[in-house]
Amino acid sequence: MSTRLGIKVATLIGVVGMLGSVGVMTAGPASASAPAHRTCPSGYHCVFKDVLGDNQRHNYFNSDNDFGNDRFTNNGGVVDFNVTAASNSSTGGYESHYYLLPGYRDFLFCVNPGHATPNHLPRDLNDLPGSLQLRGETSIRCY
Repeated sequence: MSTRLGIKVATLIGVVGMLGSVGVMTAGPASASAPAHRTCPSGYHCVFKDVLGDNQRHNYFNSDNDFGNDRFTNNGGVVDFNVTAASNSSTGGYESHYYLLPGYRDFLFCVNPGHATPNHLPRDLNDLPGSLQLRGETSIRCY
């Protein structure tokens, strides 16, 4: 296990332990008019790094089980463990489910169609996503 991945896993374990009394990790709703949503093309699920906009965005049309080979547009930075915001402009009704590790392991949060996360994910979720799975409507509370 790489040092960086080890740190991220240790951070996640601490967060999950801290939230253990809550029972289920949930995310609060966000407005569809959040800036992240406006810069995500229709039909796509988008992730952003730091400053939102075309230079720091990666668009997904389908699930991606490993962000390790994905790059942000224009600046070429690696998407893996560098996501600070997400948006879902799905036209097919798919929720965007983000996970810590490749292969859709260790659920972090999800985004409903037509919605976005805050401009910067909460500290306990920031820079953690490593994979994206598109799912039909679920009972999980999403952004």
